[in-house]
Amino acid sequence: MISRVNRWRQFVLSLIVVSTLAAKVIHLILHVRSVPRHLFLLYLPTFFITDAILFATTWALLFKTSGIWSTLGAVVTAALGTVDLAAASSQLGFYYVTGAEVRWKAASAVAGDAVGFKLLLSGLSPVLFSAFGLVVLAWCASYFIATCIDRWMTALLNASIFARLGWASIDDSLPLGDVKEIPSGKRSQQRIRRWTVVAALVVLALRVTRPSIPYNHMSDTLPFLILRAFKPKNAGPQCHPPHPEPFPLREVVAPELWESPHGHFKGWMPGAPESETESKNEVEPRWIPDQFPGGFNRWALKYNRSSDDERSLMKAQSKQAKSCSSGKRYNTYDPVRDPMRIQNLDLDLVAPLKDALREHKIPINHIVFVEMESARKDVFPLKYGSHLHEKIIQSHGKKATPEKIEAVNKALSVMTPVAEQLTGESNNFPQELQQEIPDGIWRDSAASGMGGINVVGALTSSSLSFKSVLSSHCGVGPLPLDFLWEVHGDIYQPCLPQVLELFNRLRPNDSNKSLDDFRQREWKPIFIQSVTGEYDEQNRLNRKMGFRETIVKEDIELSSAKYFHPGMEEVNYFGFPEMEIYPYLRDILNETIQNKERLFLSHFTSTTHHPWGVPSDFLVEKYFRVDSLTAQHEDFNNFLNTIRYVDRWLGEILKLLDEFEIANETLVVFIGDHGQAFREDSRLSGTYENGHISNHRVPIVFRHPLLPRIQVSANATSLSVLPTILDLLINTDSLDPLATEAALDLINEYEGQSLIRPFRPSHNGRQIWTMAVINPGGHLLSINSATVPFRIVMPFASDNPFQFSNLEKDPYELDVLEEWHEDQFFARIEKEHGKEARDWAVDALKVARWWVQEKKRLWNWRE
Repeated sequence: MISRVNRWRQFVLSLIVVSTLAAKVIHLILHVRSVPRHLFLLYLPTFFITDAILFATTWALLFKTSGIWSTLGAVVTAALGTVDLAAASSQLGFYYVTGAEVRWKAASAVAGDAVGFKLLLSGLSPVLFSAFGLVVLAWCASYFIATCIDRWMTALLNASIFARLGWASIDDSLPLGDVKEIPSGKRSQQRIRRWTVVAALVVLALRVTRPSIPYNHMSDTLPFLILRAFKPKNAGPQCHPPHPEPFPLREVVAPELWESPHGHFKGWMPGAPESETESKNEVEPRWIPDQFPGGFNRWALKYNRSSDDERSLMKAQSKQAKSCSSGKRYNTYDPVRDPMRIQNLDLDLVAPLKDALREHKIPINHIVFVEMESARKDVFPLKYGSHLHEKIIQSHGKKATPEKIEAVNKALSVMTPVAEQLTGESNNFPQELQQEIPDGIWRDSAASGMGGINVVGALTSSSLSFKSVLSSHCGVGPLPLDFLWEVHGDIYQPCLPQVLELFNRLRPNDSNKSLDDFRQREWKPIFIQSVTGEYDEQNRLNRKMGFRETIVKEDIELSSAKYFHPGMEEVNYFGFPEMEIYPYLRDILNETIQNKERLFLSHFTSTTHHPWGVPSDFLVEKYFRVDSLTAQHEDFNNFLNTIRYVDRWLGEILKLLDEFEIANETLVVFIGDHGQAFREDSRLSGTYENGHISNHRVPIVFRHPLLPRIQVSANATSLSVLPTILDLLINTDSLDPLATEAALDLINEYEGQSLIRPFRPSHNGRQIWTMAVINPGGHLLSINSATVPFRIVMPFASDNPFQFSNLEKDPYELDVLEEWHEDQFFARIEKEHGKEARDWAVDALKVARWWVQEKKRLWNWRE
């Protein structure tokens, strides 16, 4: 009989082998399609070199040591087995849910956040199931695995070697020590040694000759992967030059293409000496206040004024000076020197808006900004005959009765009625399938042909939510690092709440001024959401963006909260459904009107976030046919139900504006933070390290009942939202004269174009490049251009392949080109898509790498 101690040691060895190999199999499955099949099979043995070394070392620690070393070996291997089991189970569970693999450094950052830990726990069921399966498999296979490794190692090494090493003799080897007969003679051992040496030489030759990319990454073994992930970074700061590095496409920024300043336009001269871009005799604008709000650091430095951020600015400058031996200064954005900037403010307003402004006033007294979690453009609104609609119908199979399909279509026709009315886009359902908008849903009272501006073709700047919020609220590009490192630096442009605070400071101090003229009233910025404000330092970000007041889950769940009530139901690990903030919204509107203030309300929805829960009293529709056994389509179906819930919620917000009779003086901006991919879209689910286009197409709508209905086709991003709001405030005469003058100056400082003027995709040979960091932000970058339908997903390191798609031919990215090597990537693009596509791709990667370094410079990023 094998002793219990030996049996336990066999199990530990087996657990490490099974867990490590399970994680390796998932790792290889994820990469097999990105390399030629014959090379994958050729180099396959080399992927397991470190695994074999790990298993042999574990065997030696468990079975070939004695005394204190035996105990120490058992403790070390038991700890390793526990870590291996937890990591492999997490890998399997994460793969089951998303189709991707865990990034351990990112996972550790999420786990360190209380709310992030809840996010991880939301996927606990498949992880526990995987762990149970691995333990059972390891237990059942323990004797076999231990026996095979022991015989193999025993054949390779002889007794004298064991003796010199101080190990137990072969006869006393623990896994087989209780076995009376070992059917393995000298000839058998010689054969094993001979074939092992031959195999080792072949594998070693393959290892030496194989390319490093991507095969080194494919060879990663779980324990070492985790150790590398938790290795601390170098502590030194990263200093950046005060001006952009030379733009890689020199021909489009040549001096003969530079533009001189005129009016409020500051000029465009990338690469010019500083003496040429800064006028020494520039007249100080009369709108400059004595003290700037936060966010206006570069203006405070330029005009020698104080700033609300002065203390933090001086601290940042001091750190920069101490850490950078060259004494390089604190970096700020300069629109004159930005080689990627293309403006359209010299173009006239779009004709429908220009005509409307001649006919009647369009007052903008208040601004409501709704950032919608995971708002895919193809569900804002859902359309009959769309790719998504076809997927839903196909899920019911060919045997579905016409009556069943008709019932599904009728349910789909009323899934997003508010989005239809906001965008002015028809859902395209045939008349016989249309249903009446259910009672209680908001009905648009705007006159025919009126209602606002809908942007078609918009893309997010980040598939990480609050990096996207920064772009829409502040007009800045995201920092290409994992998670919200932006909160540790200064936002390099003034955010909208800070711009509005500037307008407050420019108001005349005349005590006799009439607040009946809303332009004389004070702006009040408020941020509100029904979920936590603690995840990824969001509360800190809200303060940095200039919000005076915030209302989040932590406020409304207090028993002392004004509208707290028993039974408040959490629909996901972030918090409550949106209706929990409804009474707070009523109070905000009521106080705004009574106090004669101007409201800037920013609201973030969250019900459409994983795991897509809705309140228990909300009717759940079966749009997809969900397989009860495999749960196929279950996630997507749940997501569509949350879309319907949020669509109704948006209507509730609009009904409040109607009720308080301020709809005709309120600009409401609706924008998606990013999309949401499912297995029905791509092989990966979710936004995490998933560059699929369904994660990037988002709605943007500027709603006002007195604005004409305008459909804008533009490959714009959320960077254009803030300039568009300023342009609307200016041209609707919604600011007093001094604030208008300030707004005319400020709008020329931002990177994005105004969407109430013709969108300019290119200018003088250069094109609009749209960059988007992919969740969590520091590994992948999406690259588009407004002039061509091509798209690239570029990895920052060698652990992901390059991806290319032509959205004109493959709008849903069903067949994406993947290559690990840049030269092979370009060659395949030319072969499959032509020389124009290849030339664009070459330029795109050059510009993208420049952009990554430029954003780090502008954010004054320090490690």
